[in-house]
Amino acid sequence: MRTRALSLVMVGVAVLSAGVRAGEIRGDYIEARTADVFTGPCFSNAEIFITGSQAVMAWKIREGSWKGVDLSGLCVAAAVTGTSTFSVDQPELAKSVVIVDSKASPKQRDALVALAKALGGARMSKVQSIATARMSLKVEEHEASSAHDKAAAHHGMPQAPRGSFWASGLAQIVTRPLDERDHACGNEVVAYAPLSKGVDAKPAYTLGHAFRGVGLGTQWADPNCRSSFVGHFAL
Repeated sequence: MRTRALSLVMVGVAVLSAGVRAGEIRGDYIEARTADVFTGPCFSNAEIFITGSQAVMAWKIREGSWKGVDLSGLCVAAAVTGTSTFSVDQPELAKSVVIVDSKASPKQRDALVALAKALGGARMSKVQSIATARMSLKVEEHEASSAHDKAAAHHGMPQAPRGSFWASGLAQIVTRPLDERDHACGNEVVAYAPLSKGVDAKPAYTLGHAFRGVGLGTQWADPNCRSSFVGHFAL
């Protein structure tokens, strides 16, 4: 009897440990790209192969470690440029610049870069440079209250949290929830998945989106479109 009880305890410990490993690191996520992500076919067909090959992704670690290094409270971001619209590009040929939090120690800096590569997948295989900056990422849960919000809910439009990100002098994203002003054709859907792994995010309207860094041979600013995702990540 005692042996069976001990076995059950060991199984419980193993399951709990597996759960801890599965959720080893978690936090907030924001992304903006140079193409609408919540749109109708007429809009997406007009953009494909023409734009949508540039993006900024940013993660803020609320709690957890990566490869044994505690990253709680730190941010990391990546600016990425691909070979074409991200849905039809060659991910392994994309180029990226990683931006790490200036508060990070040398070990944390290395862990943040490794985490960004793991989350960004193949598009992070060709890192051109690593920059350091003061960074901020905020995700604010949103409650529908205005007439715009209520009309958006009536149309069944996704309601993302409000989000903002900046890396001083290098990159910026500012978003608001979608509302009825963004209900252009009535056939809008989430046309693309977020670029990062492990993400639970909804599309949002982009008030500001820019990359002003070096290393990619290009810079961009692409505000005022339905091109963002805001939410959370876990890995």
